[in-house]
Amino acid sequence: MWLPLVPQIVLAAVLLLAPGLAIAWVLRLRSFDALALAPALSVGVIVLASTATPLLGLRYGLLPVGAVTILLAVAGFLAGRLTPVAVRPPEPGASPSQKWRQLAPFAAFAVAGALTALRTLQVIGTPGSISQTYDAVFHLNSVRFALDTGQASSLTIGAMTGGGFYPAGWNAVATYVASITATDVPVAVNITSVILASVFWPLSCLLMTTWIAGRRTAPTVLAGIACASLGAFPLLMMDFGVLYPNLLAISVLPACVALAARLTGSGAATGGPGQVPAVLALLLSLSGLVVAHPTTFMAWLLWTLPMAALSVYRSAPQFWKDRAIARRRFNIYVSAVFAYCALFLILWLTLRPPEEASFWGPYHTVAQALGEAILVAPMGLAPAWLVAPLALLGLWSCFQRPRSFAWAGLAFVIFSGIFVLVAGFPSSPIRNFVAGVWYNDSYRVAALLPVGAVLMVALGVDWAESQLRCGQWRVPAAPLLRRLRLPASLGRSPLIRLGGLAVLVVIAVAVGQQGSVKHEAGQASTRYAISSDSPLVSADELELIHRLPQTVPSDSTLIGNPYTGAALSYALSGRKAAQLHILSYVSPELEEIYNNLGSIAADPEVCAAVEHEKAFYVLDFGTKEVHGGEHTPRGLTHLDSNPGLQLIDSEGDAKLYEITACGA
Repeated sequence: MWLPLVPQIVLAAVLLLAPGLAIAWVLRLRSFDALALAPALSVGVIVLASTATPLLGLRYGLLPVGAVTILLAVAGFLAGRLTPVAVRPPEPGASPSQKWRQLAPFAAFAVAGALTALRTLQVIGTPGSISQTYDAVFHLNSVRFALDTGQASSLTIGAMTGGGFYPAGWNAVATYVASITATDVPVAVNITSVILASVFWPLSCLLMTTWIAGRRTAPTVLAGIACASLGAFPLLMMDFGVLYPNLLAISVLPACVALAARLTGSGAATGGPGQVPAVLALLLSLSGLVVAHPTTFMAWLLWTLPMAALSVYRSAPQFWKDRAIARRRFNIYVSAVFAYCALFLILWLTLRPPEEASFWGPYHTVAQALGEAILVAPMGLAPAWLVAPLALLGLWSCFQRPRSFAWAGLAFVIFSGIFVLVAGFPSSPIRNFVAGVWYNDSYRVAALLPVGAVLMVALGVDWAESQLRCGQWRVPAAPLLRRLRLPASLGRSPLIRLGGLAVLVVIAVAVGQQGSVKHEAGQASTRYAISSDSPLVSADELELIHRLPQTVPSDSTLIGNPYTGAALSYALSGRKAAQLHILSYVSPELEEIYNNLGSIAADPEVCAAVEHEKAFYVLDFGTKEVHGGEHTPRGLTHLDSNPGLQLIDSEGDAKLYEITACGA
C-alpha cells in the first residue's frame, strides 16, 4: 500500500531537508554535518515562513519557504565570512580507517532510518489511517484549515477553535508536506510522521553523538542503531495523545543540544562550525524548536544547565592568569552567569502550560519508575535490551572523563530523575515546579529519555573502544591466530575488521529490535487500526464521512458530538464541522442547537440558530466517545424520532440527518 507513495515521500523528504541543507552549506558545514543539521534548520525556516505569510498577505507553501531560505542563506553567507571554518578539510591519501570513519555516519543513518521507517509503517498501517486518539481531531483539522485558508501560522491556527496564539510548528510542517505532495490530509500527516521519525530523528541523534562523543566508527554506528531501538521515542509520541508537535520538536532536539555543546566546548569532538555560524544556526534552530513545542525548548534549556556549570568550572582558574585584567574578566563572567541563571529561572517559571492543564498524576510506584528509567523502558514498555546496558556503561564513562563529559552524564541523570518524580511521586508543589513544564505528564517526559540514552550509548562505546586501543582490555590476537593456524597479519586486515563490524551491526540490530521498540510498535499500531469498534471513528463512520461530498453542500456546516469523531468530517471530507476541536469555542447559536434541537418544531430560536450557523446537517455517531465519557448534548439525543430531521444517509449505526424543519 505504501509503494505507490514512495515518490511523494522522497519528494517531501528532499523539500523538507533542502532549506536547512542550503543554510548549513553557506555556514560552511560540509558532508554529513550539513545533512544532519538540516532538519533543525529547516524547521526554523518553515516556522519563519509560516509566521511571515499572513503578515505579508501571501499564501503559505513552497514559494514562501523558498524565499525565506534564500534570504537566510544570503544572511548566513555574509555572517559566515566573519570566522574561519572549523571543519577539517579531508586529507589526501587518507588511511582506510579514516575513510571508513567519514562514511560511518552515512551508514549509521541508512541503518537507523530503515529500521525506524519499518517500525513507523508498522504502526501506521495503511497510508490513509488516522490516529484514533483525542488530539487527532485538532491536529488533522488544523492541516485542513491551513490548506483552506492558506495560512499555517501560530498567529492564525488558533482561530480555528476560537483561540489565540498556538505554537504551530508541526502544523506548518504537515501543511507544507500536504501542499507539495498534493495528498489527502491523513496521508500527508502520515508521510510527515514517517519523515520525522526515520529522517529527522536519526540525523539529529547522529549529529549530537559525532559532535560530542567523536567520529569513531563503532560509537557512531551503535548510536544510530540505538536511536532506532527505543520505544519511548519516536513511536510513543505517535501512540499517546497523539502528540505530533512533540514528535517534531524532540526529533530535532539532539541537533540543538549538539549546537549548544559546540558553543560551550562541551565534548571531545573536533570539527563543526565556527562560533558565529554556530550561534546563527542555534538561533534559527531554536526558533523552530520553541514554536514546534515550547516544552521541548525547556528540555533543551535544561540540557544547557550542566553545560554552563562545567564551563564555569573549567574557566574559573583562567581568571587569575593575568592579574591586570583579572577583575574585569571576573566581573564580565559573573554577570554572564548571573544573567543566564536569571533567564533560566524566568523561563522555567513562565514558559509552561497553565496549572489547570497540568493535572496528570503518577503512573507508577517510585520503584517501578526507577526501574523503567534504568532500563530505558518507561510507561510499561519492555526493557531496551541493547540500549540499557550500553547507556549505563556510557554513564559510568562520563565520570571517568569528568572534564569532558560529566555534564552529559549529569543531564542524563537529571531527565531520568524527573521521570521518576513525575511517574512515581504523588502531586505536590515540588513535583509541579519541576515537571509542570511538561504538564506533569509521564508520557511527555518519557519521550525525552532517548535523547540522553543515545548519547550515553555513543560515549560508552567510545570509552570502551579507547580502553581497548590503549591496551587496558586488549586481548592478544596473535596467539589465537597461531592456534587456528592463521597468519598473524589477518587481524590487521581492513576486510577482517569490516567483517567484524558487520557482524557487530547484525547482532546489535537483532538485539535492539527486541524489547522496547517491538513492544511499543505493537501497542501503537492498535491506535491506527480501523474497525467496527474503533475508539474515535469506526469503519462505518469513516465510510459515511467519505460520502459527505456527495450528500452535503460544500458551504454547509455539520452538527455532531465532537467527542465521537464527528468533528473529523472536516479533515477527512472537507465538510466543515461546527466544532473543529473537542474543546473549541461554542457560540451562543451553537449552544442553542445543542440544547434545543429536540424541540425544533416548537422553538423558532433553534431555526434562527441553524440558519445563522448554516448548520442544516447532523452527524449521529452514537454515544461512544474517544475517552469513554458522556458529553452528548441534550439536543443530539433521540435524533431518529425527531420530526424536524430526515435521514438521508447511513452506514451501519452511523447516520446523517438533514434538518428539514427550517425550510432548508
